[in-house]
Amino acid sequence: MAITLRKLTEASEIEQLETMEGKIWDPSSAIPYHMTLTMHKFGGLFLGAFDGDEMIGFLYSFPGYTNGETHLCSHMLGFLPAYRKQGLGVKMKWLQKEEAKALGHSKITWTYDPLETVNGVLNIVKLGGIVRTYLPNCYGDLDDDFNRGLPTDRFLVEWFIDSGRVEARQAEGAPRRAYDAAPDILRYEIVDGLPAPVAFDTAHEEPVLLLPVPAFFQQVKQADMNIASAWREQTGELFTSYFAKGYIVTDIVRDEAVVRYVLEKKPLSAVLG
Repeated sequence: MAITLRKLTEASEIEQLETMEGKIWDPSSAIPYHMTLTMHKFGGLFLGAFDGDEMIGFLYSFPGYTNGETHLCSHMLGFLPAYRKQGLGVKMKWLQKEEAKALGHSKITWTYDPLETVNGVLNIVKLGGIVRTYLPNCYGDLDDDFNRGLPTDRFLVEWFIDSGRVEARQAEGAPRRAYDAAPDILRYEIVDGLPAPVAFDTAHEEPVLLLPVPAFFQQVKQADMNIASAWREQTGELFTSYFAKGYIVTDIVRDEAVVRYVLEKKPLSAVLG
């Protein structure tokens, strides 16, 4: 049966989200129904994915206000395990874009771990989001499998849904660009099959820079937590330093052992097209 995506409008549908969160992540961390219902009543945007009549995924967001600017905060997106890696996440985000525009929003924000590069490819490459803010230990210490043992550093993604950049990604897909002349600002080596950071440089001034991170960070964590911690510490310092200089994450280049974030120093208007 075909999967359908649509806006959730009934309280009975919102009520299902607490159970869905428990199935996808951990029941102990699920947001109570009374909270999601309140968000829904006062400006929240809730989307559901359905296999027939069964909800198999959801996305929800709520209005936010930062530095005098209103935007939509996209808080949670998830699918039951059997429905992952089928391209449903990007379809849900495009639906969110259209529904958010109908509500009068021009920007959507959310966070993700910059070392989780599958999320990075979705957010930056496929959707056309950009990053210029690094949030150290954003959620404090978390004890789930993905976060345990490391600070919960996060990127803040800004998705300018009215921009030419985003419209082009939706209509044409991501353009292929070459960055052969751009220098790496972090040097790594392969240690027992794992990429490990060796040295980094915060003094570069070139208009385009590349910052390598592990292609499969969870594998690094499982094999050697010291190497994982070094990646967190060194990339955190680099991103913070170059964002302060005006660089913006605009693209990602994939390789076998590492994924390279592309940082460009140009006006936001030029990035957004």
